[in-house]
Amino acid sequence: MAGSGKIRVLIVDDILESRDNVAKLLRFEPDVEIVGMAESGEEGIDIAFRLEPDIVLMDINMPGIDGIAATTRITGRLANTAVIMMSVQNEPDYLRRSMMAGAREFLAKPFSLDELIESIRHVHQLSMTNRRVVVDPGPAHHATPGRKRKAQVFSVFSLKGGVGRSTLAANLAVAIRNQHPDKEVALLDGNLLHGDLGVILNATENKTIADIMRNFQTLDRDLVTDILVTHSSGVKILLAPPDAQTGEQVTGQHMSQILGQMLNMFDYIICDTRPSFDEVSLTLLDHSDRILLMLTLELTAIKGAKQYLELSDLLGYDSERISLVLNRATVQAGIPVADVGASLKGEMISKLPDDPMLVLRAINEGVPFVQSAPSSALAIEVSKLATWLTKSDQEDEHDDSLAIAAASGNKMSRWMRPIPRRKTG
Repeated sequence: MAGSGKIRVLIVDDILESRDNVAKLLRFEPDVEIVGMAESGEEGIDIAFRLEPDIVLMDINMPGIDGIAATTRITGRLANTAVIMMSVQNEPDYLRRSMMAGAREFLAKPFSLDELIESIRHVHQLSMTNRRVVVDPGPAHHATPGRKRKAQVFSVFSLKGGVGRSTLAANLAVAIRNQHPDKEVALLDGNLLHGDLGVILNATENKTIADIMRNFQTLDRDLVTDILVTHSSGVKILLAPPDAQTGEQVTGQHMSQILGQMLNMFDYIICDTRPSFDEVSLTLLDHSDRILLMLTLELTAIKGAKQYLELSDLLGYDSERISLVLNRATVQAGIPVADVGASLKGEMISKLPDDPMLVLRAINEGVPFVQSAPSSALAIEVSKLATWLTKSDQEDEHDDSLAIAAASGNKMSRWMRPIPRRKTG
């Protein structure tokens, strides 16, 4: 916004005395300018979107939209605004939730002027190091001739590890590519600390998202294209960094800009995620057209799915974007599938059969089972899921062809007409 050279700060706290105290602490700091104060999460979001401050000092416990939800909204939209969380609740859970929402630091009340100003300057310096204008890829047809809209993004998520997220993401991407060889399909490894897609798909090349980060100031379509690894199926893969230390350097803002480039390069993007509400995972979920919430018939996995659904409702996410996928469905688990669906108040759109030997062999050989064993019950179920996910796109294309034919005033060619179903019986 305005180029005053000062750090522009917004204070959000539902208690007037607290807002005034923070403002008084910063009043005589020559490099800080208080651009606004808000008494609720809702007002804080509105002012932040309007003023785009450098720093938001955000209280956690507020009526209505609390500081966690407000921070998620602000950091998800404003790439160059950093949030510092403030709270009297100096507990590990509050710190963890704040960081997952996108906050850069956590200040426990009461804090001193030195603690406050040091935090503001430190966070601002970090933001300036990574700052750049958010990439706006523009309309899809401007980026890729013939493509009428941006990619559909499907993310596979679970709060519990070991439920088969990465295996499903890899096989789902290959299944979609097999069904639509004329479409561009990408697979993004969003588990930046411990990504396994390279192993599952036997992608041995050394190019990963770390190479994008080293050249992030020149991020464009060509850079992303150079880093993508091509699988034998034709799926393009963006691999996770080789080590957790490098992965920690990737922020939600970085991922948002990378994904922004990919949206106009592909028809479908399938994202694997980390079993956590970290900043990168939330960014991928925010950009997703469909979230496949994965679980198994274990109480811990069911609990994790319920926690995610509750948080999604709190943040105002559209429940229609979230679909339940049950992995390792077997009656031997002792928990009726119908009871799980009723407990989570959601529809099981897919029940993947339990075939541990097939999955183990596929991973060890580096060949997805939809390629190595396409007639297996597991591969067939994943293929059905791929068909379901892409069905709306295919119907839209069919409707467009009919509209074009009608607008041109010409009859459809013989091979464009629906083939009559043969009557049986």
